[in-house]
Amino acid sequence: MPSSPPRRVWPIALVGIALVLLALWWIRPPEARPPGPGAAAAPSTPVNAPAAGAEADPSSALVAALRLTEPRPRARAFGTAFQAWVERDPAAALAYLRTLPRGAEFSQGLLFLLEHLGRTEPDRALALAAELAASRDDFAFYSSFFHRLGLENAAAASARLAAVTAPLARDFAHRALADAWVRTDPAAALAWARGLAAPADRAAALEAVLLDTARRDPLEAIQLAQQSLAEPGLGRTVSAALRQLTATDPAAAAPLVPLLPPGDLQLRAAVDVARAFGERDAAAALSWLDTLPAGRTRDLARNNLLTAWFPREPDAAARYTAALPPGPGLDSAAGHVAGLLAARDPLAAAAWAERLGADSARAGALVMVASAWAQREPAAAVAWSAALPAGSTRDAALAGAHSYWTLRDAAAARAWLDAAALPDGLKQRLREAAAPRR
Repeated sequence: MPSSPPRRVWPIALVGIALVLLALWWIRPPEARPPGPGAAAAPSTPVNAPAAGAEADPSSALVAALRLTEPRPRARAFGTAFQAWVERDPAAALAYLRTLPRGAEFSQGLLFLLEHLGRTEPDRALALAAELAASRDDFAFYSSFFHRLGLENAAAASARLAAVTAPLARDFAHRALADAWVRTDPAAALAWARGLAAPADRAAALEAVLLDTARRDPLEAIQLAQQSLAEPGLGRTVSAALRQLTATDPAAAAPLVPLLPPGDLQLRAAVDVARAFGERDAAAALSWLDTLPAGRTRDLARNNLLTAWFPREPDAAARYTAALPPGPGLDSAAGHVAGLLAARDPLAAAAWAERLGADSARAGALVMVASAWAQREPAAAVAWSAALPAGSTRDAALAGAHSYWTLRDAAAARAWLDAAALPDGLKQRLREAAAPRR
């Protein structure tokens, strides 16, 4: 397939969005858009001010618009003048459009013209689009055109897809038609999408149908996606359905997370499910964690579960974390829980961290206590950190706490450091860390 399609299919208001954005908010360096025909011979006009008599002479109005130097006023003036010309004399507007170089104004004008013709002469609009549309911006016409026709008569609109030949244009057209059709007749839209012969067309239409299905019945969408789609559409569809299901039934969503391909999609789904599941049933969520791939995905999911669980049962969450086997998972969870504990009672958090059996987990937790404490009471956190036994843990805790103090009160943090009984090398590193970045 061509470049990756949007994750959300075309909404009903796409016509207005595409045209307004292109007409009013197009930003492109002026030097990349040479003036249209006649610009050199145009009468001198003030910069950013259209010429007089624009209503009577559309080409003069467009020449004046192309002389503007500010991108937004230029796009607005060009769009207003060209749209008015299209509505009065589309043949003349088309003749002028053919003289323009490819670029922002060409695409803007082409969309206005095709949108106008699409409502009155749809077959002519499709023929003209096949001739002139060449860029992703130009292909936006197919999205608005087929979405509108699909809402009016989806079966009839599908017959016009044969006039669309460019691969990316076909992708846009099939997604737009599917999105419109599924809103009026989901069963017919699904049957049509499944029956498409070309694999690329079928994948685009099916993803659009199933993304809509995911909002209404996420479990059905996941089942159908697994039967009908391949990557990357499968991952996008299952991920969207999982987000919907997680909001309503995280216990049902949880077993589906391991079915996602490893990577960012699975990681985001695991984190979302863990938090929602932990808020409802921490014990079941803890059992589910073991089904996730070991490593970063499981560790981040666990931390999000702990965040949801901790406010209800802080002691139980802390006991669970301390009992984890030594390793990266314990280190990550211990630091996370130490920060949660320190936000309530820093000294109790420090005492909990000191009891951790694994050296790396204990060191990381103590550093997190210092940082969390310093966000509320930086002077106290710095004093506590400085009193830790000399070594890398003390130095890291002190660096974190002192940096927070510097942000809040640089003069006080500097005065304390100058008077502190610390090794000169450590004091110098702390000064360098506190120095403003250039």
